[in-house]
Amino acid sequence: MLQKLSLKTKKLALGLLMLLMLYLAYVLSFKKSISAAVLNAQLKSVGADGGEPPSAIAHLEREHGFYLAVLKGYQVRSEDRESRLWQSVSGMAITTGTAIGFSPETVTAFSDTAAVDSTVIFDRFTFSGGYKNLVKLLDTLSKAKGIGRIAAADLGKEKASSQEEGKEKLVLRLKIAAVRR
Repeated sequence: MLQKLSLKTKKLALGLLMLLMLYLAYVLSFKKSISAAVLNAQLKSVGADGGEPPSAIAHLEREHGFYLAVLKGYQVRSEDRESRLWQSVSGMAITTGTAIGFSPETVTAFSDTAAVDSTVIFDRFTFSGGYKNLVKLLDTLSKAKGIGRIAAADLGKEKASSQEEGKEKLVLRLKIAAVRR
């Protein structure tokens, strides 16, 4: 089919393809780089004057809002936290078809200096099952509210304990962090 086209048509198609690639490169990469360079130049000129630009205040407010939203995802209620956490996590494990084990060591990491009554707590859980089920469980846990957030995850294989089982299963060890107020 390409041999049937005339040289002029091939050159036109090549030119259009090059323009399309140039446009895609601009939209996907150069546009953001150019706007970042322009913003940097504006901030440097305002910073040399010693004043705070109004866009910096808006940026700081957005950043503060983001960090507040992240912190709210980690906050849990202090009353009956352990049983609520266990019920939530075990219910999610049952729903996704994975086995769950709970190591009862709750580690208190540190107290926040800004608010004396807020404390970071880590809980460890062990799940076993198939890869798809463990991925579903991780997805469900990441979207859950009021139980904390996943601080660490370790996925590995574990040999079957008896000869009858005879196959390896995947084991997921999770550490969930929460801020108790």
